[in-house]
Amino acid sequence: MIRIALGAVVLLALPFALSQFWTFIAIEALAFALYAVSFNVLLGYGGMLSFGHAAFFGVGGYAAAILLKKAGLPPTLAFALVPVTALVVSALFAALIGVFSVQRSGIYFAMLTFAFQMLLYTLALKASSITGGDDGMTGLKPPGALAQPFYYYYYALAFVAAGLYVLYRLVSSPFGFTLRALRANPRRVQYIGVNVRAHQLAAFVASGAFAGLAGSLFALSSGNVFPGWLNWTASATPIVMAVLGGVHTFLGPALGAAVYVVLEVLISGKTEYWPLAMGVIIVALVLLMPEGLSGLRRKTA
Repeated sequence: MIRIALGAVVLLALPFALSQFWTFIAIEALAFALYAVSFNVLLGYGGMLSFGHAAFFGVGGYAAAILLKKAGLPPTLAFALVPVTALVVSALFAALIGVFSVQRSGIYFAMLTFAFQMLLYTLALKASSITGGDDGMTGLKPPGALAQPFYYYYYALAFVAAGLYVLYRLVSSPFGFTLRALRANPRRVQYIGVNVRAHQLAAFVASGAFAGLAGSLFALSSGNVFPGWLNWTASATPIVMAVLGGVHTFLGPALGAAVYVVLEVLISGKTEYWPLAMGVIIVALVLLMPEGLSGLRRKTA
């Protein structure tokens, strides 16, 4: 409880100590923290490795952009509806994709999620009248003072904190413990009368919904959304963040997301070969700390 209180104080005070640029980076870290934790509901708790989780991050971003640019609503009203819209639309897409994907397990589940993501990527490219095609959708910004990173940080922090709280309550509930059992031995759980597919689908929908919320928060912060958010390479990001932070703790992936974002900014500013340097650093961290960064606390405790 003391750690949570200290963490809250640090997060609330952070914008006062940062420049405008680093405040924007902090917003990015917040959005990706929620994204990585939502992904880990599938991987760390449910034992389901998705190769298409970026689909929901991208859907959330496009839902926000379309609502602001195409819906014809007053800017303040459209902005107020963004979080709910991103959650609902992403949840609907997750339900549609999940109904088919959870019928399979292991690599077949992973490949089905990958296939559906590529369908959405193609749709984002071809439906240019709605999505802007290859040019994406730009010029997104919150109304009024929230257009400034300092104030938007607290807006994003409020929704990320709420999202993390809901996900924490989910994985700490009997439903969450059932997911852990399914990860360990789904056949045995099925034999005692648990509907395996229904639990996996519910986890898939919840995970996709909050990934969509993270996508909408990041879209409004960065001011744009592009089809590349839905490309297959984008789905590596939450996997790396979760593994880097540690899949066996709830906030491990959030820590991994923060470290990943900061490392990317620092290294990309030093060399054009930053993807290579990032890869070497992440491989070294994973090899030296197989439990992730969150495993250091248990070792030093």
